[in-house]
Amino acid sequence: MHETSEPRRFWVLLRAQLWLAVAYFATSVLGFVRQTDGHGDDFADIAYQQYLGTVVTYQLRVIPAYLIVGLCYGVLLFPLLRDRRALAQVACGAGGVWAHARLLGTLVLADLAVYILSMGPFFQRSPGLLDGTARKMSVVAPNLDYYALYRLHILDAASVIFGALVIWAAVFYARRWWAAVRAARSAQRVLWSAPVVALLAIGLWSAVPAGAPTAQAAPGAAAAPLNVLIIASDSLRYDHLGVHGYHRQDISPNIDAFAADAVDVRNLHVATASTLESWVSFMSSRFPPEHGVRYMYLRRDQAEQASRLPDMLPRLLQQMGYYTTVVSNWAGNCFSLVDVGFEHNLASDTQNFESFIMEATIWAHLVFPLYFSNDLGAWLLPETNRITKYVRPGVLTEKMLGQIDAAQGEGRPFFGLLFYSTTHLPYSASYPYNVKYVDPAYRGPHRYQIDVSVHDLITTGFAPDLPADTIQQIRDLYDGAVSEFDHHVGEVIADLKARGLYDRTIIIVTSDHGEDLYDPGSTLGHGTNFFGGDQSTHIPFFVRVPGVTRPGAVVDALARNVDLAPTLMALLGGQRPATWTGADLTPLLTGEADDLDLPVFAETCYLFFPKSKALVDLTEAERQNLLESKGARDTLEIDRSFDNNMVLRADLHDEVIATKDRMVRTRRWKLVEIPGIDGPIHRLYDMRADPTQSRDLSRAHPRLRARLAALIDRYDAGDVAKVRWPAAWEDPAALPPDADLTRPIP
Repeated sequence: MHETSEPRRFWVLLRAQLWLAVAYFATSVLGFVRQTDGHGDDFADIAYQQYLGTVVTYQLRVIPAYLIVGLCYGVLLFPLLRDRRALAQVACGAGGVWAHARLLGTLVLADLAVYILSMGPFFQRSPGLLDGTARKMSVVAPNLDYYALYRLHILDAASVIFGALVIWAAVFYARRWWAAVRAARSAQRVLWSAPVVALLAIGLWSAVPAGAPTAQAAPGAAAAPLNVLIIASDSLRYDHLGVHGYHRQDISPNIDAFAADAVDVRNLHVATASTLESWVSFMSSRFPPEHGVRYMYLRRDQAEQASRLPDMLPRLLQQMGYYTTVVSNWAGNCFSLVDVGFEHNLASDTQNFESFIMEATIWAHLVFPLYFSNDLGAWLLPETNRITKYVRPGVLTEKMLGQIDAAQGEGRPFFGLLFYSTTHLPYSASYPYNVKYVDPAYRGPHRYQIDVSVHDLITTGFAPDLPADTIQQIRDLYDGAVSEFDHHVGEVIADLKARGLYDRTIIIVTSDHGEDLYDPGSTLGHGTNFFGGDQSTHIPFFVRVPGVTRPGAVVDALARNVDLAPTLMALLGGQRPATWTGADLTPLLTGEADDLDLPVFAETCYLFFPKSKALVDLTEAERQNLLESKGARDTLEIDRSFDNNMVLRADLHDEVIATKDRMVRTRRWKLVEIPGIDGPIHRLYDMRADPTQSRDLSRAHPRLRARLAALIDRYDAGDVAKVRWPAAWEDPAALPPDADLTRPIP
């Protein structure tokens, strides 16, 4: 009787577990609705009014995950619950409603226990899950110390108990299967062998780390062309590195060590402090008025036009035989919007409107990030590649090393861009970096990352005034993110050395732009204005060219990111296209020249909120004169025909361009031009004497202001390829007479 009733009990328990899985799913759906509906969020309103079908579809597509988990839980729990009276009663059709209720109640408690225990191996397999959970839960339970799970070895204990449970269940099914084999009962063999396979798969899946390192590639011939690897982190500031004198000398030991073996280009600026525009300027060697990418929310025709730009660096290098690849997460989804020529694009897909719905869905159904942050999850919901926030940066490292090995396997030199989101808002570093510098007693809204809603960002921007302890917490979070990026830089360089590629590869450590961290006259973000200093456009740039650059050399001359493509092409022996604007910096890197007289040009990026909220250092009269465009809620729309991407309304293109601030920077001077209704508003700063830009000297030096304003006009016209700023002109008294101000500048 026992042998015949046990299979029946097994199927009864599985059926009950599947019904519970459906109930868990329904509960999470209700949580999703309560979380996203009814609190005045514009994007939530759009989701429910225009994308209700997508919302419902994504919810339904999570159901298979619940069913898989339900089956696994049932298989795992049956050896524990097979002799429960309620299960026996239900299996025999006795006990009525009360037996069913007791069985379901027992299962709910057992499921909760298994869920908690499974956090041990699965959190350790994907550590970013605990980071994401801590960030989400700190809002509702700010006093809990989530990382005590690490420090007190609670996750280790949970992993041991969960592993023991899996092994015990596997032994249980193996014994049943073996007994069936000996009795030659084919039906029993089928019944009990399937759970054994499932349990073994769970155990192996939990124990094997994700992304195992690939085999090393054999070194090639010494005469092979140099490889190129760019290691970058979004929004990395120049001045938050130990080698640049930051007060936290332990923040960047690996970058500091690399700087001692490379050239430190200490005055390099980007043309726009926005990721898409910055990388297009880098790869095309053109300023934004020339390449035409002036904001991140491009329409289809604009993205296609930008993708057809001739002479993009990766495309030219591919023609020279290079294996070109980019690896990134959501920070690099711009490479899926605009094709800059990479042969292998391992960056995330564009974060369209549906991706925001998907992200909200995933975090509402917590079984998915816990158990399906892997290939199975990617198969169930391919869209999750747009929202890799619970994937640690180390996954990107492993992907790039795999690409390097692939290039070596094909016998080709590689040109790779490894682009992390680590230092980008909301500064959500992984443990222990997210708590490395913060005050342990802090319990405010920014405990583990910056806490700001999309709704607040597009309507009011970041608060212009915060308590001093909150600002310090924000800066501490950012520094933890810098430290984490430094860790990955060290890992990548160590792996290159282990592969024998360090002395055969041009290595660059840099960023796409800087960051505002409540510097004077600024709040948070990047590219919104040019006040407070150079923190938004100024980026770190370290380059090591084997056999060419001088270890530990420092270049103080001004340089631009449009100069980097010509420099790499010269170093690799390629032909510079006539369409490129940038200059070749090789003479600076080799020490043949001290300065190339290059002025820096930049413009602000697309603003999510009205400009008046980003410019905190204006008089009331200037504020009334300010020419500005509306924020995201009034300027963006969703293009269903363009993969549901958010795009700028076509009728607002000219307005957005016209309201951009411009900047020109020389060794000493910086002119900021803010469009006004009755003419531009100018600010002129002596950056040597006043690096935080507290004193406007535009009235004191009218001829200098006019000369620099003329340069901005030429920038807007796309005519700055040959513009130089001689050192003698840094003295305002040495400028040519007024009549010369209208002449072409050599």
